[in-house]
Amino acid sequence: MCISTTFTYNCMDIDTLNGLKKCLLFRGLSDNEIIGLMHEVKYRVQVYKKGEIIALAGTPCRHASIVVDGEVSAQLIGPSGRVIRMEKHHSGQMLAPAFLFANDNHYPVMVEAESASRVLRLSPDDLQTLIHADQRIAMNFVHILSNIISFLTKKVGMLSMTVREKVGRRLRKELQQQDTNPIFLKESRQQLADEFGIQKYSLQRCFHEMQQEGIVRIEGKRIHVLDASRL
Repeated sequence: MCISTTFTYNCMDIDTLNGLKKCLLFRGLSDNEIIGLMHEVKYRVQVYKKGEIIALAGTPCRHASIVVDGEVSAQLIGPSGRVIRMEKHHSGQMLAPAFLFANDNHYPVMVEAESASRVLRLSPDDLQTLIHADQRIAMNFVHILSNIISFLTKKVGMLSMTVREKVGRRLRKELQQQDTNPIFLKESRQQLADEFGIQKYSLQRCFHEMQQEGIVRIEGKRIHVLDASRL
């Protein structure tokens, strides 16, 4: 495991500010308002190398953490040792905010840096100071928690889907978001399988069957959807 580097800022640097501006917690606040509020609390920025563990499953969530640069992933390790990627967090996203004030505040997942990343951390007391200092931050925090509930509800719904339903749903989503056909899947087959919580061979078999049925034509990560109505 790599050892992270910690920086404590008396004066906020521009990269940290840009990361906070992307965070829903500070939505609606100007640069000067963000700087002024953060000047009233204590925080630190930790730097992680790619592959470094940011938090282990089962450890207490003792800080409000915001990714200000880079990309990290939340991963669930099953009883068999298979890793299931639950979600990716990009610059501006908070890590496990719903567990910060929970009675059981232990991380349910492992958090790992997918790339060189910087994470801003402040104590629960300092987060409460921000929430009490500005009503916008209070409402923004409520929105963050509401979005988490919505995400988890959809995740639970996906667990009940068949492999075919999961793949079809993902392809329909990419068609809508990319607004082009063919679509391009940036993830590897293993990454997609981990996201769906299935074995890689199950995913490959599903793609093969869909291609045999004339629903798609697959060229590596590029997928031509031939019959969207059957996805």
